[in-house]
Amino acid sequence: MEWEREAPSWPNASVSRFVSVDGTRWHLQEMGNPSKPRVLLLHGAGATTHSYADVMPVLANDFAVTAIDLPGHGFTTMLGSSRPTREGVSEGVAALLEKEALVPDLIVGHSAGGAVAVTMVAEGLLSPTALIVINGSFFPFPGPAEYIFPALAKMLFLYPFVPRIFANSAASRRRVLNLINSTGSDLTEEQISLYQRALTSSAHVEGTLAMMANWDLAPIEGLLRSLDLPVLQIIGGRDKTVRPSGARKIATYLKHGAFIEFETCGHLVHEEMPAEVSDAIRVFAQKTKILLPSKRLIKST
Repeated sequence: MEWEREAPSWPNASVSRFVSVDGTRWHLQEMGNPSKPRVLLLHGAGATTHSYADVMPVLANDFAVTAIDLPGHGFTTMLGSSRPTREGVSEGVAALLEKEALVPDLIVGHSAGGAVAVTMVAEGLLSPTALIVINGSFFPFPGPAEYIFPALAKMLFLYPFVPRIFANSAASRRRVLNLINSTGSDLTEEQISLYQRALTSSAHVEGTLAMMANWDLAPIEGLLRSLDLPVLQIIGGRDKTVRPSGARKIATYLKHGAFIEFETCGHLVHEEMPAEVSDAIRVFAQKTKILLPSKRLIKST
């Protein structure tokens, strides 16, 4: 995506900045008071920081908020020093945070961003107090698709013209709308337009395909079982991308797990109900002592 062209009307562009680390030019956005507890927001495959556009200003009342575009997504370039594997992306994000001296107390990861968050914590790349996963993408595709989809992505990625074809097809608003609807989410016209702008970028599509082609979720269950910190799962009951039953399964073996379901929402629950999801994040941060309880929650004696 071209920053100069998109910036004038891109969500929260006024708080954007760029940082180069090991050959990758990262796009990140920051809000809130730097002296407050820091929350890191990680989007899912095919999205950008815009996925948290309405969540960031709400969280900024209580946190120092950092959101980034993952490698090859939005305005961040592809990884310069490694392939976009789950481990490679996790190491890249950790290197960015280390260079910028950004130490998150809380990590929020949506979908594939949840897998990145779990990997960073389980592998000791970051040590937050708590972790929140929104519709986490933790399991391989069911059945034969487990092998077909990654192989297809690898084949498509080998042909440079394929991302351009995908991007051209996104010029059809109906196709983008169908894609959003397939997640089980109901977004506003403005939100759909942002996805359309991203998906008409061949570089963004290439980054998404590259991540699909190199993603290995097989070890995730073991990493989840190893987590020894509070983990909140937020799921949309109508999610058609990641089965809610998977999140319920994970809840049974997390050592310190909590669970919230928004029954009427789909995969993009934080975009459908940003105020409610932001409130759930704040309450969880209070329960885990990241934030002090607000005065209105303290009962008089």
